[in-house]
Amino acid sequence: MITGIIAEYNPFHNGHLYQINKIREKLGDDTNIIACISGGISQRGELPILDKWQRAFLAVENGANLVLEIPAVFSCRSAQHFAFGGVSLLHQLGVVDKLAFSTEYPDINMLCKAASIDISAHKDKLQALLKQGASYAVATAQIIAELTDTDANVLKEPNTILAIEYLKALKALGSSIEAMPLKRIGTAHNDTEAVGEYASGTAIRQMVSQTNDDKLSKVVPESTLKLLSQLTSNDMGALEKLYPALQLKILHTPPEKLREIYSVNEGLEYKLIDAAFAPTLTEFINQLIGKRYQRSRINRLIHTILWDIKKELMDEADSTGVAYIRVLAFDNRGRNMIKKIKKTAYIPVVTKITQYINRRDFISKNLSTPLHRQLYYDMQYNNLYQLCQNAPNLNKDFTMSPVYIDHD
Repeated sequence: MITGIIAEYNPFHNGHLYQINKIREKLGDDTNIIACISGGISQRGELPILDKWQRAFLAVENGANLVLEIPAVFSCRSAQHFAFGGVSLLHQLGVVDKLAFSTEYPDINMLCKAASIDISAHKDKLQALLKQGASYAVATAQIIAELTDTDANVLKEPNTILAIEYLKALKALGSSIEAMPLKRIGTAHNDTEAVGEYASGTAIRQMVSQTNDDKLSKVVPESTLKLLSQLTSNDMGALEKLYPALQLKILHTPPEKLREIYSVNEGLEYKLIDAAFAPTLTEFINQLIGKRYQRSRINRLIHTILWDIKKELMDEADSTGVAYIRVLAFDNRGRNMIKKIKKTAYIPVVTKITQYINRRDFISKNLSTPLHRQLYYDMQYNNLYQLCQNAPNLNKDFTMSPVYIDHD
């Protein structure tokens, strides 16, 4: 039995450990677990507190057997695309039996009913709600609630939104992977206070910034605490460092060229130009946030502007799906799964970047296939992460091998 998890582990905490243990409690200790995680940037457009190899190491150290990277062209986007990227990756391995995910409302019938609604068939209603100032997520939840007689508040929970998107992706791909919803315990997704031995990633990141090891020790495994305790305020990256580059890029780019960048529409290009005169990144973001533009969307947009990511790249990704299997960490059971995956997968397994893209091609942007283009932006998003650190280690993807953990 092989079970997949789609996560970020930012950082790996007791709630994640509970999920892994719960999977084995339900399916048996011999269940192999594959975790798919985001890389240099989180789904909400924030810098992870640890790099992708550290987070992958912690996952394997605490019970996962194999950790793979979701390409950034999926992972640093809305819930719909993040979910599709993770499910596409698991589906194309050709070995996964179940997809486990945690949600406040693990009623599979309710989730399936919500997932069956085709929002595109209700464009007029959607547009009307958007014009009234509702965000896309809120408008979608309201439409689904009305059509399924479900409490709209249930559908607004971040983990429930993802659960529904996982089910939609499984259906769209015609995947045989079986959904396995688990009851989320402890705190809510964005809670800032711990409840017993559980705390959200948001709360934990605040504890780290406040160097509160006493609180941290209660809500994360020992291995996570060890890595987090080594961080200092100088080690915790801040996007603020890149704000002058962002300002220069926006002010140097004509509005019609800004419109070509992914997620820039509805006149947002002019709002970006006005906001670029703000003295700090925080004020820049605050000027853009509104009912239509949530903080996470603006955070993600910062990166697409800096890397000049066009709509065509994202359309291609949505059409082709994940183009490769990037291994970040594994144990002995994971090694055996990699051997099996190499025989069953529909896409190549990448353990060394130079097998598919060399430094010369990377520098010259000689990117001839979707695989090359997706890998290129994975590396560039990791470079962006590094540029925000105290001691940047650029092009680290070229030198890092997958992390191996020997539990024997």
